[in-house]
Amino acid sequence: IDFWYPDYSAAWSDAGCKNELPLPFTRGDRPEYATHLECCKNAYGGQTSGKCLSELASPPTTSPTNVGNTGSEYYPDYQKAWPDGVCINQLPVPSGRPTYSSKSSCCSGAYGGQSSQACLCDANPCYSCKCGDVTFLQNNNCGATLIANCSR
Repeated sequence: IDFWYPDYSAAWSDAGCKNELPLPFTRGDRPEYATHLECCKNAYGGQTSGKCLSELASPPTTSPTNVGNTGSEYYPDYQKAWPDGVCINQLPVPSGRPTYSSKSSCCSGAYGGQSSQACLCDANPCYSCKCGDVTFLQNNNCGATLIANCSR
């Protein structure tokens, strides 16, 4: 059939929408919806169990897919020694760790005196000559002035 209807045979918290024959009702006795999603939104809008939505062909999740499990805030990675330290945004953020809105601001705040510049180079491979050799800088499309200065 080309419409969806609420399934009143189950408890509201466990019910979903169907589009099966034979119809368990006379047409006009129940609401009918053009799509499965429209039926769920209208008939089971406040359903905390999520049963109706879970039956969709591509159901939404309560926690959207996050490739790499990363967040929007950066924090110092204390797993590495100071000279090799970088900032990361892996979730969850460890308790008590300072957080920053960008990788470069994290590097400035957490690794400001780092002579290796490992963190700033991780944030921007074109930060300085310490980030890599001339080939590395060229491969990262760093500016001609930096490459020339690092070639000396």
